[in-house]
Amino acid sequence: MGRNNLKHYITEIRNGNSFFDEKLIHRNAVLLFSALHALMAVFFLLAGAYIQFALCVMLPLTYTAVTASLIKQERYMACYMVTHAEILIAVVILILMSGWDCSFDTYLFASVTASFYFTFINQNKKKDPKMGWIPLILSSFSILTFFILWILCRTFYAAFPNGFAPFAHPVWIDILYIFNTIVSFGLIIVFSYLFVWELKNRQKVLTVQNEQLDELAHKDSLTRLLNRRSMDAIIAQRMQELKISGKRFTMILGDIDDFKRVNDTYGHDAGDMVLVAVANTISSTVRSNDAVCRWGGEEILVLVDDPMNSASMAAERIRKNIEQMEVDFEGKKIKVTMTFGISESIPGYKIEHLIQQADDKLYYGKKHGKNQVVTKLDES
Repeated sequence: MGRNNLKHYITEIRNGNSFFDEKLIHRNAVLLFSALHALMAVFFLLAGAYIQFALCVMLPLTYTAVTASLIKQERYMACYMVTHAEILIAVVILILMSGWDCSFDTYLFASVTASFYFTFINQNKKKDPKMGWIPLILSSFSILTFFILWILCRTFYAAFPNGFAPFAHPVWIDILYIFNTIVSFGLIIVFSYLFVWELKNRQKVLTVQNEQLDELAHKDSLTRLLNRRSMDAIIAQRMQELKISGKRFTMILGDIDDFKRVNDTYGHDAGDMVLVAVANTISSTVRSNDAVCRWGGEEILVLVDDPMNSASMAAERIRKNIEQMEVDFEGKKIKVTMTFGISESIPGYKIEHLIQQADDKLYYGKKHGKNQVVTKLDES
């Protein structure tokens, strides 16, 4: 299961996503470092360096037991600190045992990159700004350890040029130098790559959250149509354009006929389904540059960038589509109709007057048969 999770995590990273599963990340990091110790243990055994072999067996056993307990308790930052400490201890002992030329010091550089990555993913969960100091402190320990070891090796180099437990054959030093250098650079690349993708993913998450917040601010939560505040802003913009360029627009105000009867007969859940179905039908009937809004209750306002004649034909198409629509609620077919009132923008008119005109025509249609589009009032 762990292997499948790791494969999935790598796939997500390659696709520009992130798992953000701290347990998975730390568990696999522990496995990675333990596997690295196991490889070194095999190497030391083949080279006849039995003291180093014993060290690479005992250290990871203790390290794995401690970190497994911390991961189980979800103390992930403590887990990484133990990992960082284990790296420093192993580097110090192995350099003193095998000498500076084996390139164990390169793991100190890799630990700097790892400290920033692991602090970042843990800070993402805890939201603690003080954790920003942790990678700087851990990196300082790595740098300090590097220079202390360098001074020690320079001081005692004449007496112990290959450490206190040298290899039987110098060729092993060259092999270990190449191995440690390749692995250290590999770790730096991996943790840098993961760090960049975590940053990109966080940015992606923030973008999605901002889009969701923007949608919540501008759209009705049930129908996903524009809310009244957003429509007010669009109408104000159209009125401004009307003053400047004389570009006409038309308001279509619709109301679902006998909607209270739907709620009373089938319940409010059915009423919500009808509202959503009506909203979807209207949205799919009008053009993309027309604005559709849930004006209030079962009222829907459509703003069309056309004069009255074209808008009345659009309203008639909407009316017919609503009339033919069926909503399936618990095996029951619910059919509804809508009545529409239309008003055309006129230079000099106030917004309130245009809306009132559409509302008056809608009211007239309700009183004279419903399921119709009213473009003018019968003065008689």
